[in-house]
Amino acid sequence: MAERAPSGKRLLQRAALEASCLLAHLARPAEALPVRAMGLVLPSPLGIAAGFDRVGRLGGAAARLGFGFNELGTFDLAALPPLRPRAGAALLGLNLALPATASTDALCRGLIGAWQQADYLMLNLMSPQTAALAADPPRLQATLAALRRELERLQQGSTRRVPLLAKLRCLPGRTPVDMAVRLRDLGFDGLLAAHDPGPPATRERYRRWQQAALQDATCAQLAELRATCGPALALLSVGGIQHAGHLQARLAAGADLVQVHSALLRRGPWLARALLRGQPACLRTADGR
Repeated sequence: MAERAPSGKRLLQRAALEASCLLAHLARPAEALPVRAMGLVLPSPLGIAAGFDRVGRLGGAAARLGFGFNELGTFDLAALPPLRPRAGAALLGLNLALPATASTDALCRGLIGAWQQADYLMLNLMSPQTAALAADPPRLQATLAALRRELERLQQGSTRRVPLLAKLRCLPGRTPVDMAVRLRDLGFDGLLAAHDPGPPATRERYRRWQQAALQDATCAQLAELRATCGPALALLSVGGIQHAGHLQARLAAGADLVQVHSALLRRGPWLARALLRGQPACLRTADGR
């Protein structure tokens, strides 16, 4: 059977990743704007969302472009491959799906490999692979609790601290407050509020994010989650960030860190420098530690 030609979106993503890797090698390093969140210090509050640099070709070198962290994946937690991401100052996260077909023991074994390879771990509760588990709240609760306990076991006696977070869908009128409370009570280190409904990322949706009303509603949801979580959880935001004003508004609303994806595809590797221009050049403490 002939190999299917790459779609326009995949070609765009491939070209954007290639350009980012090249410029990270050639460009003068971006100015550091360090921020403390999740108990870690990151080179800047802006990161790359999962799905752009899937296996770490850009990796930690994303810091040279102005990004403080780079999330790889999504990976099946029960079948995590060994990774060799490019080294650099940007922190590396792993975006992890929790397939319902995998036992809790298998997921906990996968967590050991993930813990060894990452600076932070993001359990993707929006992934299609996780959908069946997410539809069974008691089992989901038990699985999240088991993974949290396993991470605590791994970190006992270790100098490495690898935060555990979860990615939640956060659409207009549907702020995941109840799930945020569960994560807080389980001792998670943070949550990622995903404000975009997911693929396909159309041009029309990209333009719609330029509407002030939609940006304001998103910031209101972040403020609600921040009030719910308090200082205990790091709060991340992804979806609709297109210019510096959007980034500043998300941070002002209570987000500690912000991720980009579609804007990086459309505007290219200099996006981080443009978004971060005007941010204070000093350590911003996001979690009070």
